Amino acid sequence: MKPATTTNSGRPRRLLAAIRRKPWFAIKSGGTASWVIRLLVAAAVVYVVVWVPTRGSGSLIDTCTLALGLMAAAMSLNLLLGYTGQISLGHSAFFGIGVYTTGIFVTRWGWSPLQTMPVAFVVAFVVGALVSLPALRIKGVYLALVTLALGLVFPQMMKWKKLAWLTGGTNGLDQTGYKFDKDNRTYEIFGWNPWGNLRGENSKPFYFWVGVGIVVVVYLICRGIVKSRMGRALVAIRDNSTAASVMGINLALTKGVVFGLSAAMCALPGCLSTMASGTVTADTEMITVAASITFLVIMVVGGAGSLWGPIIGAAVFKFVEEKTGGWTEAEKIPGVIRPLLSWSDVAPGQGIFAIALIGLMFLAPTGIVGLWKQTIARFVAVVPKPAGTGTLAAMDSVATDS
Repeated sequence: MKPATTTNSGRPRRLLAAIRRKPWFAIKSGGTASWVIRLLVAAAVVYVVVWVPTRGSGSLIDTCTLALGLMAAAMSLNLLLGYTGQISLGHSAFFGIGVYTTGIFVTRWGWSPLQTMPVAFVVAFVVGALVSLPALRIKGVYLALVTLALGLVFPQMMKWKKLAWLTGGTNGLDQTGYKFDKDNRTYEIFGWNPWGNLRGENSKPFYFWVGVGIVVVVYLICRGIVKSRMGRALVAIRDNSTAASVMGINLALTKGVVFGLSAAMCALPGCLSTMASGTVTADTEMITVAASITFLVIMVVGGAGSLWGPIIGAAVFKFVEEKTGGWTEAEKIPGVIRPLLSWSDVAPGQGIFAIALIGLMFLAPTGIVGLWKQTIARFVAVVPKPAGTGTLAAMDSVATDS
């Protein structure tokens, strides 16, 4: 009788395949190993965040500041599209609200740029809640068209002659008597200025830390919503709005609040953009529809419906764009891919990112974060806590105390 491994039956082969697919390690969720890994990841992130403004060059700090703005904007869109399933192609308008709110309040009424952030948050929330009203009756491509119209109309409204007294019209605020001079601005908070001299190169680390603060705030808001009962309601609406309504979820209120919060969070990096660039015009690329598409692509590449997806996607996007920014001349392109890209006089960064997006959608539709989870799952299995573990532990504690 032949050994089982040498038989012609498919059963031993399936058994071998199952053994090979079995993870090498098992980690309990919330256990010691799980917390050690989290602390190591947190330490690595903190090290990178501290190293950039203290040891990095000025150009690296500028690039990372732009990446932080993209992270926050993509996270705000992810809350709307990734978790609620509402498509928006007009988030550049909410970004623009942050740009113009900071510019107008600083140049017209002498506010500190930091004090304009709460105002931009509230204004964008109100506008977002109003824009969400059509979302109560339409969805899919029709909602995308409505938000696309918002993204197209916003720059034109900022150029409108009747609003030129406020927005500067076609010239914007940086080419008028109300120029936003970032090197001569005070960043006091109710008369308190702990920042010191923020002129020239000294201001770059400051803007970087402001960007870090915005990303942390947006991440905590998104995480707080996703991990709460409202987060489960968002997923239910995304998967089946009819079933969610039957279960008692208020669709109108939930969609309105989420749309408003998403818009409000997207305005914060707009405020950062004004502070870092000192430019307030309707022709700024970040308030055009192209920026909305960029937010969407970053979110999808990183992983829609995951908290870390937009962060990873924005970092990869800026890395590709930065590395390929000088490829306008054939001799600067690496020899292996030179025949493919030497015909263009434009830096191919966005084109390469688009090609990578197409390939990623075939290989990993869930984005980079989803691909990472699938790969890690082959080697490490995370064992979740048994349902009701926390409740039983609390009951045992009460019984022991009594």
